[in-house]
Amino acid sequence: MDSAKKYLVKNRSAGMVVYRIPEIGIRREFMPGESKKVDFDELEKLAYQPGGRELMAEYLIINAEDALDELGIRREPEYWMNEQNVINLLQNGSL
Repeated sequence: MDSAKKYLVKNRSAGMVVYRIPEIGIRREFMPGESKKVDFDELEKLAYQPGGRELMAEYLIINAEDALDELGIRREPEYWMNEQNVINLLQNGSL
């Protein structure tokens, strides 16, 4: 995996998401719905921080299957749903 390759990362939660990687002096804030381009190297370092994988699996969307596989991020089909997809599922989905 190219460590300099940038991936689009979006906050899909209703609150602000913040993470720190002290070894490289990074602190990132994502406001609700905000997207940023982040190097794979940074995402890999985040995966080794306490709670880092959970942040990426539950609160952030990384728009690249290959990066998620490389980082070991487990995801359900709902991972890829945006707000409108969730509303549609709740209103029209079958049990």
